[in-house]
Amino acid sequence: MDYDVAVIGAGHNGLVAANYLARAGQRVIVLEARDIVGGACVSEELIPDSRWSSCAFIAGLIRPEVVQELELERFGLEMYQSDVLNFVLFKDGSHLFLWKELDRTLREIERYSANDARRFLDFGVRLKRFADIVRPYLLQPPPSRSDVMRRFEELGEQELFNEFVLLSASDLLDRYFESDHLKGLLTFFAIVSVWGGPSTPGTAYVYGHHSWGEFNGQFGQYGFVKGGMGGITQALAAAARSHGVEIRTGAPVARVLIEGGTARGVVLQSGEEIHADVVVSNADPKRSLLGLVPEGELDPKFRTAVEGIDQRGSMARIHLLVDELPAYLGFDATEGPQHRGHQLLGASVENYEQAWEAQRRNELPDEYVIEAVIQSTHDPSLAPPGKHTLTLGIQQLPFELAEGSWDDVRESWADSVVEDLYRYAPNLRDHILARNVITPLDLERTYGLTGGNIFQGQMFLDQLFGARPLPEIASYRTPIGSYYLCGVGMHPGGGVMGASGHNAAQVILADRTGTAVPAGATTTRSPSTGMIDRLMQTGPGRKAGYQLARQKAFRPLAKFAARSGKAPPRNGDGDAR
Repeated sequence: MDYDVAVIGAGHNGLVAANYLARAGQRVIVLEARDIVGGACVSEELIPDSRWSSCAFIAGLIRPEVVQELELERFGLEMYQSDVLNFVLFKDGSHLFLWKELDRTLREIERYSANDARRFLDFGVRLKRFADIVRPYLLQPPPSRSDVMRRFEELGEQELFNEFVLLSASDLLDRYFESDHLKGLLTFFAIVSVWGGPSTPGTAYVYGHHSWGEFNGQFGQYGFVKGGMGGITQALAAAARSHGVEIRTGAPVARVLIEGGTARGVVLQSGEEIHADVVVSNADPKRSLLGLVPEGELDPKFRTAVEGIDQRGSMARIHLLVDELPAYLGFDATEGPQHRGHQLLGASVENYEQAWEAQRRNELPDEYVIEAVIQSTHDPSLAPPGKHTLTLGIQQLPFELAEGSWDDVRESWADSVVEDLYRYAPNLRDHILARNVITPLDLERTYGLTGGNIFQGQMFLDQLFGARPLPEIASYRTPIGSYYLCGVGMHPGGGVMGASGHNAAQVILADRTGTAVPAGATTTRSPSTGMIDRLMQTGPGRKAGYQLARQKAFRPLAKFAARSGKAPPRNGDGDAR
């Protein structure tokens, strides 16, 4: 059987693209190398009798338009929130919570700095304004960088562009805050999957990219997926199959079948040929163009440009099955809010900078900033009774090591991270039952992420918008006719968002029908500035707004103010087909 479209890889963007294409009447096959769909957005039984979000473990960026249009809840997707968003703990036992409710968060920050609490509200307003300007670009082919800059200039927001695109995270946060506790917590979101540290220019955009997510329409919040992150991709797979998509697992693709400079299908590693009018790859740009396309099919100059795509910056996961919750410094092991959100241990700006110095030398740091999630505290289906799933994450790791390989140091490295963990939760020394380690090399070897980069490429301005990952292929089209890319290495970038798959599908459908690519939400409209936003632009307004925001009685007003701006329907009825 021949197909209209063959999709390489059943990661979330490949499945999103397959869904939109099938809904438009295309005959689609998805080919996945592993025996399970999901890519890096997957739930697996890494340790017997327990389930784990292997790589991605928080749902904060998934576009609500994609969830709604593909009816993912109807196909089993269930997302929820815990009461606490973030918890950061330091070696001296001091800690800071960011709560789902703004008033609780402001009162928490006041324990360290009343000025920071006031500025936190100002900072949130600025970040929301930045997100409102950029959001219309997410679900459409990328604009040029000059168009984006011009848009900020037209709105009188040049300084906002500088703050959240060009600055380093340290420079950005130093403009607003004085507390090392708050700056250490917020810095984390700027160093995810980067080759750099807090002082690296451009990390402010990485911060903004992570922080403008939403949950149930609430800006800057995130949720969890029932059963782990694989709940997203399992729902996508079920939705795709309901529209006739064929999904084959255990079917690694060896190369794209090319005739006369045009893709005609794929060749599996088994030697089987699958013919299709269009091929779209969910793999990262380097793997898609250097690994799956024979060398002679690409112009040498272009091939050199692809080789130069910056995919440095990796991370690792350590999954621990425990029979007692961490008794963090200052707390006991009784289940509490310190166990329910996204936890950070030792998140000082200095630790991030030292990690960057080690990363630059292809070495491992002496001390780690550890992120942790214990989803089993609010999803008991993940672990047997009396046990919990404790997932650790380490950012700012090199892929190549100055001495040895990741296979050589896997266990000794994991031992050193767990020793750091014991500084913050000494009781765990006697309560770890089993562990599973996923190194940067495993991310490449098992999950297909070249260089262990979960974003399939750096998220700095030289690789954003119309230059992601290169200007020549930013449109999702490649120099090979009928061969497209749809992974997070494309605009708008990293995270479990679904936007790249959506956008690539729209380009493919437009090319196949000879019509224009849907423009999405128009970017000529000025982002709405509501009464509360205007109020916060004045000194007295900010003072009054802060006093209201910190009062429990005014939670409904704060929730209303935090609503994400919604793009207008793309064809009048909210349906992107």
